[in-house]
Amino acid sequence: MKQTPPLKHTPLDPSSLDPIRSLIPEGRDGLAALLETPGRGQAMRISLDDMVMDYSRQPVSGEAMDALVALAETRQVSGWRDAMLAGEVINHSEGRPVLHAALRDPEQAMAREGVDAMAAQVDYLLSLGVEDIVSIGIGGSDLGPAMAVEALAPFHQGPELHFISNIDPAHLSDCLATLNPLTTAFIVISKTFTTMETLANMVMAKRWITDAGMAVSERMIAVTAAADQARQHGIDNQRILTMNDGIGGRFSLWSAVGLGIMIAVGREGFIDLLAGAESMDRHFAMTPPEANMAMTGGLLRFLHSTVLGRSTQAIIPYDQRLARLPAWMQQLEMESNGKPAALPGEGASLGTAPVIFGEVGSSAQHSFFQLLHQGPTITPVDFLAPMNPVSFFGGDDPLVQHQHRALLVNMLAQADALALGAVSNGFPGGRPSTIFTWDETGPFALGRLLALYEHITAVHGWMLGLNSFDQPGVELGKKLAGRYQQWIDGDDAIDLTESSAHFLQRFRDRD
Repeated sequence: MKQTPPLKHTPLDPSSLDPIRSLIPEGRDGLAALLETPGRGQAMRISLDDMVMDYSRQPVSGEAMDALVALAETRQVSGWRDAMLAGEVINHSEGRPVLHAALRDPEQAMAREGVDAMAAQVDYLLSLGVEDIVSIGIGGSDLGPAMAVEALAPFHQGPELHFISNIDPAHLSDCLATLNPLTTAFIVISKTFTTMETLANMVMAKRWITDAGMAVSERMIAVTAAADQARQHGIDNQRILTMNDGIGGRFSLWSAVGLGIMIAVGREGFIDLLAGAESMDRHFAMTPPEANMAMTGGLLRFLHSTVLGRSTQAIIPYDQRLARLPAWMQQLEMESNGKPAALPGEGASLGTAPVIFGEVGSSAQHSFFQLLHQGPTITPVDFLAPMNPVSFFGGDDPLVQHQHRALLVNMLAQADALALGAVSNGFPGGRPSTIFTWDETGPFALGRLLALYEHITAVHGWMLGLNSFDQPGVELGKKLAGRYQQWIDGDDAIDLTESSAHFLQRFRDRD
């Protein structure tokens, strides 16, 4: 019986990439030749129920994909996947398991208990007769819930949700200016309950509540892994939802962090979201690499960012309600894998996380697609779209159908134009893309899509030998901001550059 070696993040040997690189055709002619291969449209297509991944416009042959899969085996990607899904400690820098997938598994007690606890708080808020709920958080405590609530707008059935993240006082004050304190409640989300931006906005929200003669204990719910900290800030113990330390912020919308999503779409809608994600988890866990969407997506990202050195990735959803999806994906990939890869030898370097950017189509076609088509660097593109619309007018309305068809035709045209170009007109072609489609955007389909990209991110990190579940670089700026505040408050022992001292002196002078 073959023994599996213990899991370990090992340095990536750059020379191991050379055989793969040699299999990738260059330019428009190479990609066009691949597209003309009989049966390619079916061979480079992966389906999961109504969801289809078409990567025929990627510069890979079957041989190239086999080579990537073989490298993934030496990088122990399947082993890391299995360990993550089994709840083993794989976030070694923080000594924690990675448990976001467990929140989607209805057989897990933490998943069932989490939904029940959230539903109880939703019932409480509805009993108050609130019409508006302000969710205060930042990073993973904001991007995921805000994106999902907007994506599921046709399914809303509760109070209006407002998401506040920025410490800029304009963000919260402009929101509160439109609300009635008698019919407003707040959710404050912070894993540690020490996040500076979130606590500052919470203090301002508390003042607004008390100035209106309302009790903070009745109008504010906390979501945190540090219940003691929340209590110290005056949150009623009955209004605290807890989250497990093994749930990273950027993977947390499935937890109590997603309370705003449940408020928007109801308990059953939230359960559908979890069910969609769980279907992708099962696909990821049980499907061979060559037919595995997440594995293939992660290997293609590794191919472009690391093997071919392409430093950007565009995410273009042809679904207006997915407008905030690129921002969620920015944090997901760039915070997870925006770290140096361990390499043998000094001075060696390889690309890790690409810069993720994007906008909804077809609007994006009229802004930065010029660069995608004719710019000097190649940016891989992920196109994403539902095949059927969800509309106030009804999905079968002829005008709605006509516009939605035009939307999808535009998407396909852009993918082919990027791949094939028009050399005589100065369009070089050879620009890779993947098209993801599904029936229509609802809670189940959204959950499945988001889980797919979570797993793509993890596969990419395991290929690089990275821990995709910590974020040490985020902390340095926070520490410096704290030191600068100490200097403003009069601590001259804090060492500053001359330019920083000039900037901060203006605050001392004002005080």
